[in-house]
Amino acid sequence: MLLKAVILFLAVMGLLAIFGKKKVAKKKPPAKRVETAQKCPKCGAFRIGAGDCACGKS
Repeated sequence: MLLKAVILFLAVMGLLAIFGKKKVAKKKPPAKRVETAQKCPKCGAFRIGAGDCACGKS
């Protein structure tokens, strides 16, 4: 009886994983383009956020 419950649970979880993966895969946002990222004018490193660059020159 316990074996039946385990097998049924695993089957239900497998079905949820298959249908959940299909539903999530369709709503994937587009990737951000690297060309639009800001670069430091002095060292050329990519800047993250609105703060100053790590090099301290800008």
